[in-house]
Amino acid sequence: MKAILSGLTTAALILHAHSIPAPAIIESRAAEACGYPVIPLYVAVSGSITDRLYTTDASEAERALESGVYSHQSVLVYIYSNTTGPDVPDAVPFYRLWSSTKTDHYVTASWDEVESAVTTNGYEYQGVVGYTYADTSAETGCPGTVALHRAFNPDIEAHYYTTNATAAENALSQGYFDQGIAAYVFPA
Repeated sequence: MKAILSGLTTAALILHAHSIPAPAIIESRAAEACGYPVIPLYVAVSGSITDRLYTTDASEAERALESGVYSHQSVLVYIYSNTTGPDVPDAVPFYRLWSSTKTDHYVTASWDEVESAVTTNGYEYQGVVGYTYADTSAETGCPGTVALHRAFNPDIEAHYYTTNATAAENALSQGYFDQGIAAYVFPA
């Protein structure tokens, strides 16, 4: 199956909306964006430690579920892989961080944020999960990308990501603070 992501209508994305099957039966989505294949960025959700794990590795997401700490997973968005991403014009690394004291994962397209989180906020750098766009200016990016909004709740020390502007606004009424746009991605 081959689909062109540009032109798709962005549907409301609620993190608990779409369960995905176990890795053994996950369909490899052969989607392309601007001529390059994209892969799912999964999110595994934990209520017990108020964390969301972001990964492009379906096996890692499945292991998170099997651990009993995470109870749900879905495809959050689509991004370029670590193999393809470096070849995509204007694509930038999408970094993942983890804090064991805060029990919080977060992702960012900013290396400056990575350095700050590691040196001043106690996060551990976990590597590049894929490639995204840092902006959508006329000279960069790919048609069909959408903003991935990021919010943070300091009371429960948790990050929240969504492509849905209304969901991002609703998070603010639940104790989250708007942290702007994390990256530009392809909608799920």
